[in-house]
Amino acid sequence: MRGLIAVLCLSTVWGYRHFQDEIPNGGNVPHPCMANYIWKGVGHLNPLGGGDRNPFGLEFKNAGMTWTKALCEMDSDGDGITNGEELGDPDCVWTKGNTPTATTGISHPGVCTPYSDPLCQASNSWIDCNAGFQCDALSDVGTKSITVRFPEMAVPPTSTSSYCMLLDLPTDGDYHLVANTPYINNEEVTHQILLYACDEKAATPIMDFSVNTTQSCSSAIHQTCTVLIGKWSDGLNGECLHKDFGFRIGQNGFKKALMQIHRHNHKLRSDFTDSSGMTLYYTANRRLNDANIMTIGQQYLAIPPGEAAYQVEGSCSADCSSRKISSTVYITRAYNHMHYLGRKQRIEQYRNGVKLRVIADDNVFSSDSSVTHDFHDPIELRPGDELKTTCTFNSIGKTETTFQGNGNSDEACLSFLAFYPAENMKMPSCVQWKGIDMCKWTDYREEFSVIDGCNVRSFQNTTHPDFQDLYHNVMDTCRPFMSCLKECKEYTEKVLSKNACLIGDVGDMFRKLTKSSPDVEYTKFWGSIDSCKPRKSCLCETESETKNIPNQCLNSTGGAGSVRASTFAFILSLLVYLLTV
Repeated sequence: MRGLIAVLCLSTVWGYRHFQDEIPNGGNVPHPCMANYIWKGVGHLNPLGGGDRNPFGLEFKNAGMTWTKALCEMDSDGDGITNGEELGDPDCVWTKGNTPTATTGISHPGVCTPYSDPLCQASNSWIDCNAGFQCDALSDVGTKSITVRFPEMAVPPTSTSSYCMLLDLPTDGDYHLVANTPYINNEEVTHQILLYACDEKAATPIMDFSVNTTQSCSSAIHQTCTVLIGKWSDGLNGECLHKDFGFRIGQNGFKKALMQIHRHNHKLRSDFTDSSGMTLYYTANRRLNDANIMTIGQQYLAIPPGEAAYQVEGSCSADCSSRKISSTVYITRAYNHMHYLGRKQRIEQYRNGVKLRVIADDNVFSSDSSVTHDFHDPIELRPGDELKTTCTFNSIGKTETTFQGNGNSDEACLSFLAFYPAENMKMPSCVQWKGIDMCKWTDYREEFSVIDGCNVRSFQNTTHPDFQDLYHNVMDTCRPFMSCLKECKEYTEKVLSKNACLIGDVGDMFRKLTKSSPDVEYTKFWGSIDSCKPRKSCLCETESETKNIPNQCLNSTGGAGSVRASTFAFILSLLVYLLTV
């Protein structure tokens, strides 16, 4: 991992992670005027790294980017304290990989301290200590707060980990949630916190989840807790909702929420603990409208290694928005989300095929420096408008395909849009899987029985006459999980290659769903079809659990192709088949 980071830091804004290890206590330098905040890019003007260098950064560069005795004895910021004294190496004896003489009482070697000293004002003029979280709602009369935290727990010595906790929201009144701030107990590992409101009237009830108990996150709980009402990631100081709306909680609103935390233990240490969370601000002085969050983006990612600018798109189509949005909604905030391979991301709005505007354009994206785009004058989003998010990734230095997932070693291409009034948009998740609008596949199944020329509803029904005819023809000419028979190959080339349900994105979706299908006959059907499928046209895997299966298809004609899905599904399906014959 460090080798990868060393390569990336040559061209990205987050190279400080590599250089932190080159100086004593490099990952433990505090911000001079923000409590519980680490100045991660020690040599840069930007606390998160990248861009222009501060006085220490300039001298560190002149020293060849290494900790030398001469650099240690310098006083880069002119406050009368040597760089070594500020970084816990007063005798200038520290070497890379060893523990410094002091690990507490650390200060910034590029910032004159104490910050408030009049003698330091001139040299510290580039630091804005008033750039913290600003939110008028926090000081409004009647605003209350509650801090919700995960219990103190050991952080696994793994690259990434995530946990969920169900919690009770205040129910002693009828409130609007209007702001949140992070409570970060261990900045070394805490990467992201998400808070989802739970619909207790949902078709899938909350099951097997105890309040205030940390558990692994499950798909079942996320089917009930779907409304994103709070989020934090590196670089954000908090969220302050637009003055015209809030998230309804309490007696007439959400009563429970699911808090999810993602941690990144990049040093793989086994002695880390964490109990981070959020402080929620709410008021009985409710605002004019209830709020919600719309999610757009791409659910299928297979980013090949060695790509300097690999682009992915995900749209909320006009077909979907015309059904999800009953009347105009107003967007007040936009927030782009990718992980460490992300370099650029933008959101565009179209109406009748004509681009109206770019809603948010992060031309230089860093997952460690999240940016929110607030609109004092809300953006109108009407039924039938199309929204498109475009993500650009840099995978130089990677040796394997990167798939979508929650971990930092996985990737994401999502955008979140805060809007009001909430009642004007139902089911506000509007994403794609490859080129398939998921609203058509899941939310409006009856209206879109045919997708890309395939009657997906009849094809999913193994008892349907159309499927039965095709099934028997396939089983008569092919053999599941066996070598390719001549008659099967001929039938595949003449008939199956023209069936809209077996090719393109729809065919890939069916193959993906087959992996988890309990129907053995359905599995045998696909095993028969793919017995003559060319290796070069294999399907890229999207599930992170198959990443350790040897890659046999990196050079496929599909660009990001991989036979991991076919291999994995083949092995599982073959076992099922053998047990049933």
